[in-house]
Amino acid sequence: HLAGKPIRPHGDLDVCLPEMARAAVISYLLNRGWRIHEYRGMGKVKPILAPEDSEEGRNLMATWGDDAPVQFFPCEEEGLLYHRFTPGMSALNFINLLFSPDMQPVCRTQAGLPILAPEVALLYKAAQPQTESAQADFAAVYPLLNDSQRAWLQAALTARYPEGHPWRKEQE
Repeated sequence: HLAGKPIRPHGDLDVCLPEMARAAVISYLLNRGWRIHEYRGMGKVKPILAPEDSEEGRNLMATWGDDAPVQFFPCEEEGLLYHRFTPGMSALNFINLLFSPDMQPVCRTQAGLPILAPEVALLYKAAQPQTESAQADFAAVYPLLNDSQRAWLQAALTARYPEGHPWRKEQE
């Protein structure tokens, strides 16, 4: 619902959390049998086996059971894996954990519930801009952003991807 209405079917749940909750959330999920991987960009993830394995500022995926809608493959970088999402979701078995040092700029309130700000959601999706879902979300949501949201996204893309990013061309 990045645009205030459904854009496409979703098979996951995104949860915004304050950075200070990282260790407690990781411990809680690991102790209950969830598998956790830290997003490293460009389709790569790092397995997280303990809270101290996770890097501040990085977002996580948590999967449960063998039918979670993600597959993992070996990567040339030591300690990392490639991941690929598969269609469908049979149960609540995949959660994106999105961390922020200050929840105010990340979330806004709609119908009394905090929701992820659309420009922040696009920044998270920018890690894999080549995917069909990221492209669809960018095409649907970017035109709806106001000037300050676009400026924030431009600055965040520049900071996170100083070597360039395909979505920055759309904003010039």
